[in-house]
Amino acid sequence: MYAAPKIYEDVVVPEPNISMYKVKPIYDDLTVPGTEDVTWARDIEARQDKCLSELELLRQRVLKIEADCCGASENTSKLDVVIGCSVGSPAVYMAAIIARKVNCLIKVFSHSSNTKEVDSTITNKLLCVNNGETDYCGVNIIYKDTAAPYFMACPGRQVAVSGLSNILRYIARERNYVSLYNEADLETAALIDEILSFIDSLEQRCNASASEIGQILNNIAGYIKSSTYLAGDSLSIADIALCCVLVSLDSKLVPNTLRTYLSNTIRSNYEMRVLKAFVNWIPHES
Repeated sequence: MYAAPKIYEDVVVPEPNISMYKVKPIYDDLTVPGTEDVTWARDIEARQDKCLSELELLRQRVLKIEADCCGASENTSKLDVVIGCSVGSPAVYMAAIIARKVNCLIKVFSHSSNTKEVDSTITNKLLCVNNGETDYCGVNIIYKDTAAPYFMACPGRQVAVSGLSNILRYIARERNYVSLYNEADLETAALIDEILSFIDSLEQRCNASASEIGQILNNIAGYIKSSTYLAGDSLSIADIALCCVLVSLDSKLVPNTLRTYLSNTIRSNYEMRVLKAFVNWIPHES
């Protein structure tokens, strides 16, 4: 007595519209009362098409980031390097960045032939890199009077790699840091190499006149446009090299554009924040 007739026996349920991305043009069945002008509706559809195009570009960028992150894995083995450099060399700050990135400690030595006084303040700060996070020492610095920093792959065996840029390329290749230097991306890698050539000139002329240094810095500043970084949309070895050189220079020689760049780069990247300990003109976060 309670059963009611089935109400859906003669009802045809329409197939659902599964289109997620684009709706039927709204001006086909709709007009503004009193006018046949549908320009306003076409403008809406044009904005819709633009949004869809931007979403597709965003999707492609996400896929690229996933490929970069999930592709060839970084070398996670323990680092064991020796860097020989003069007192005040940009390589000192580069060593701090490397140690922070691979999570290891630093030991500092002064060669018996070294004639320049070692700044114990900087040395003590270097020894505190990653202090408490790891007990493994993977980076050794030897202060020695030398024109350019040199690199040893392991204690007692010197590799023919000299200069800040070449050391960074070597480490990026050996550790497979493709996010810092991806040679498969020919255009970006070429841009990084071009910028590194300017930075090499700057490193070699650290004792040049202020005008000469200023000219090189202005050339480098020209690469900083809308992006936060020198080459592409992420940190590269070009950024590491430049930041290390800037930290080693007299702050009065650094133009405002590069001061802002250095401050933003330090704030935005974990491994770069260690540089804040060495520059008193970079605002420190509380």
